[in-house]
Amino acid sequence: MEKIFLDDLIDKTRESIKFLKHSKSTQWQFDYGWRKLCDYFAKHKSTQFSNRLANRYIMESHQMYEIGTLAEWKFKLIRKTTNMLLQYYENGNVKWTKVPSWGKPSFKVPLYIQISNNYINQLVIKEYGQGTIELRKSVSKKFLSYLEQEGFHDLSELKLTNVTQFIPYASKFYQTTSMGTVLSALRSFLTFAASMQLTSIDLTRAIPSGFGRKTTIIPMITIKEEEKMIAEIDRKTVTGKRGYAILLLALRLGLRAVDIVNLKLENIKWRTNTIEIIQQKTGRALTIPLLADTGNAIIDYVLHGRPDSQESYVFLRSQAPYFKLSGHSSIYHILSRYMKRAGIRQSNGERKGSHCCRHTAAARLLAAETPLPLISSLLGHANKNSTMVYLSTDLEHLRACALGLDGIEVVKEDLL
Repeated sequence: MEKIFLDDLIDKTRESIKFLKHSKSTQWQFDYGWRKLCDYFAKHKSTQFSNRLANRYIMESHQMYEIGTLAEWKFKLIRKTTNMLLQYYENGNVKWTKVPSWGKPSFKVPLYIQISNNYINQLVIKEYGQGTIELRKSVSKKFLSYLEQEGFHDLSELKLTNVTQFIPYASKFYQTTSMGTVLSALRSFLTFAASMQLTSIDLTRAIPSGFGRKTTIIPMITIKEEEKMIAEIDRKTVTGKRGYAILLLALRLGLRAVDIVNLKLENIKWRTNTIEIIQQKTGRALTIPLLADTGNAIIDYVLHGRPDSQESYVFLRSQAPYFKLSGHSSIYHILSRYMKRAGIRQSNGERKGSHCCRHTAAARLLAAETPLPLISSLLGHANKNSTMVYLSTDLEHLRACALGLDGIEVVKEDLL
């Protein structure tokens, strides 16, 4: 990266967000956050901006927040203003996105707060990707929380069996198909703990080298449940028009949440009634038919609900600044909110959001006797074998495959 003085970077960042027309009070808050960052850099005798020093500032601020010496609003402001500088430094512009929630203090054991902060700080220093950091932070905190509720106050007390017992506990919070990644994250944390001499033995030996997938029943939404969800959407409002279009894209076409967020106006080919995108997950081109009700819902939102904006993305925030939705989690919150209002899939452990809608789209295609290769193509699977899991949803055809008990004679003695 090109070297730049911190003062110059702040000036350029401030200039780049002028078009957002923030209120004077908001501008004052940003300036306050940047002054605090300048104080931190001055304390470390640095006038030039440093990516690593800025991230360390956030980490130390988080530690102060965790122990209660820094107010929550100040910590949020520090994260927001510092991330704005990081964005401009790395990309030359600032995209108005919501900074992910860091979470409130999570441990009663002071040592665990320190261990968690030190581990996350090491991940930042080693410059891991944000997705990797978030996953490993989540798994490590889940592990420490588990130890806390089990009565452990020091990692040196742990045995291999304690780690082994955590694995089935963790499986309640993560998808079965994600457990391999979860175990890899746990191994990373335990390796860190060993390097810091926090454990008495090498606990990574308790983690299986592989994690086999098991076949599960795929969650789906019935026609009646779909009707209940749609009935809960007020399509006279801006958010209702947007939510209805998003629901149909997920439920009818099976689009992934990340692809809905990144859907652009140019991706919709009205003359051919198709949607043409490059999938965010696989990087592969995908062309799918645009059904009439889905297309009408998008038109209604674009013409009568979408804010005036130069943004090319279809779905925008309902409040200024009018940028695209912050991420795939925003789609989850929209869809799960309609599910909650309709009173469906509210039991503990039931999947919600776009994944459930995507599974439903696949299940309905299968029930309509659509060939598996075509379903795989429509869903944009990189691996065609991924579609095989939806066979468990086709109950009618599974019944036809079931064998009767004719010819199997059982006498009373066999049952004893």
